[in-house]
Amino acid sequence: MAIRRYFHLRDVVEVSVLQEVQDRFSDATGLAAIIVDYQGKPVVRYSNFRPFCARVRQYASGREGCEQSDAHAGLEAVREGRPYIYRCHMGLVDLAAPIVVNGQYLGSIMAGQVLVEEETMAILDRIAKPGLNLAQHPELKQLLETIPVMPFDKVKASAQLMYSIANYIAEKGVANLVQQQLNEQNMRLMEEAKARAELEKALKEAELKALQSQINPHFLFNTLNTISRLALLEGAPKTQEVVFALAELLRGSLRKIGQVATLRDEIAYIRHYLLIQETRFRDRIQVELDIDEDCLDSEIPLLTLQPLVENAIVHGLEPKEEGGHLTVRAVRQGDEVRIEVIDDGLGMPPEVVEEIVRLESKRSGRSHLTGLGISNVHKRLQYHFGAEYHWDIQSRLGEGTKITLFLPYRPAKAGS
Repeated sequence: MAIRRYFHLRDVVEVSVLQEVQDRFSDATGLAAIIVDYQGKPVVRYSNFRPFCARVRQYASGREGCEQSDAHAGLEAVREGRPYIYRCHMGLVDLAAPIVVNGQYLGSIMAGQVLVEEETMAILDRIAKPGLNLAQHPELKQLLETIPVMPFDKVKASAQLMYSIANYIAEKGVANLVQQQLNEQNMRLMEEAKARAELEKALKEAELKALQSQINPHFLFNTLNTISRLALLEGAPKTQEVVFALAELLRGSLRKIGQVATLRDEIAYIRHYLLIQETRFRDRIQVELDIDEDCLDSEIPLLTLQPLVENAIVHGLEPKEEGGHLTVRAVRQGDEVRIEVIDDGLGMPPEVVEEIVRLESKRSGRSHLTGLGISNVHKRLQYHFGAEYHWDIQSRLGEGTKITLFLPYRPAKAGS
């Protein structure tokens, strides 16, 4: 199926996905971060933004200088075909990694707002003239003194990681666009077996391209390991733990989407994801994993459970001011494995539950961040296990949601 040639960044990647990736990158590296379009305009909220930069952007000339710096840096990164490290119009060290899809420059991931060693500062390009005179703004001079100094080697490692992630999210966005267009244009034909098979094939190919995309996996994981070691050397064990979890999540996402895994693999993947979320939300979300050892070797399609867990957090618990509790339970009952994902979050109204059960959910904002969604998880399990699989959804507004999967117990074959 042909895809239109020209896009805006918001067309190919959901803003919520961009925000999640940006927040995780900023948490792992300690850098401020923002994703901008090709004009240098922010697409999402800032992550870890420095008070100095926030104050500069309160002035019209300062904000204009920042946007001009971001736009020029993004184009320079595209021209050089690699991450670009430079000094912004106010003299801070920033870096830009371009997001390019089908040869079109859509925008950049911008990060930095730090200082480096003086001898290195002197050789970096200063991309624009200052938008403000610090001598006329004493409060800015004071805030400038709070800017951290970071080893330049760590800045370079972060830039390479950022470039890999930029390519990943761009290709993932194309897969999402393919899925949206297929849903809009082929819903009637999906009732026919042949059209449904062609749709599944096109979607799997798009997802596989997105997951493999332009990332060199060895380079990406080596970069993450470099940042992890730096965190350990700098006395930040929690940062090292989060970076390791992010590496394992990306490693899992690069595996073939149709591959069969064990429940043990799925639970390990969930643990890495929950480590990052628990670090992000701290005490707002409590998690309980209650897993029966007897069912861990049973087979399950790869990346089936994590979308349900993320859906519970993103749509159930995160919007709830006081947070809540998430339980993932798996138990073997004879020849059947029962898996439950339970949250005491916002819950869903009956009409939304009914749409999901009918596999017709169309509401914007209800689909999952990974692009799979509750309904598509159900479709994948139904496709894999056939009539041996069934499910149940219970949800009440203000009380939470419980999703139960009933799978046949099938010990995974060696090498699956």
